[in-house]
Amino acid sequence: MSRQKSRVLDQTKFAHPGVRTKIYVQSDMIGSGKIDLLRLIQKHGSITGAAREMGVGYRRAWFLIETIQRCFEGPLIETRRGGRNNGSRLTPLGIELIRRYDAHTAHIEAASAEFLGWLETHQRS
Repeated sequence: MSRQKSRVLDQTKFAHPGVRTKIYVQSDMIGSGKIDLLRLIQKHGSITGAAREMGVGYRRAWFLIETIQRCFEGPLIETRRGGRNNGSRLTPLGIELIRRYDAHTAHIEAASAEFLGWLETHQRS
């Protein structure tokens, strides 16, 4: 039996209306979960460390990486095995994907602000 910690939902983010986008690319999707995984790989320099912080198993992390990678011609991450250079890092394409995703979501959130404010004033407590 796995000792994997279960993912805990942050209930505070559901206290207010919000927007969550998924971008369809061919037959796959890019969303906040896959982007967060890329961020954590960049932070930890490791898929294992990223998966641990995200609360998912290593195999699940690799599955998410493979699905997002299918959307692109070039690699998003590079992995190195052995010695002191062991680990993973984002490629320039992976870094650019995060930057553009963040800009896109900021634009969507700004465009949605008035509607979300209206929803909040009318939501059930």
